[in-house]
Amino acid sequence: MAAAAWVGVFCAITGVAVLWAIVRGGSMSENGVVLLAIGLRVATVVMALAAVQAWGRLIPAWLLLAGLWGAAATQLAYPVAETVVKGLILGGLMDPIDKGISNMSAEGWFNFGGTWLIWGVPGVLFTLAALDHGRKVSTRGRSVALGIGGGIVLLVGLGMVIG
Repeated sequence: MAAAAWVGVFCAITGVAVLWAIVRGGSMSENGVVLLAIGLRVATVVMALAAVQAWGRLIPAWLLLAGLWGAAATQLAYPVAETVVKGLILGGLMDPIDKGISNMSAEGWFNFGGTWLIWGVPGVLFTLAALDHGRKVSTRGRSVALGIGGGIVLLVGLGMVIG
């Protein structure tokens, strides 16, 4: 339930920001990627709720478990990668290029905190929801692998659309 609430608040705030941008003359194409992200995150809210609500039993257990793991993997991949890169830089094993995840300026650290707040915390909450749901249902490890693999593929696809 915590995952659904956390992501739901994000969707509401971001949705209002997009609506405000459109009202002020922004186009749908300028906000399309954000709307896609909101739509995907609303789908994760539905999955989180399905894991704890009675109506969730209508969804096959393996599919819901795969979805929860996919949501966890998609949201954790970037903050974990940034943590690893920053750790390598701090450990002297990598030189920063001062942009992206290797940005070690104050702005880079601010963005790092934001990344964990927007993506990492929900990723951890979805991991906990997936572990809890996995204990309640009889499923195979393929659901976990399918979810994590699918989540990473989705993340790479979104990166290609954005970039």
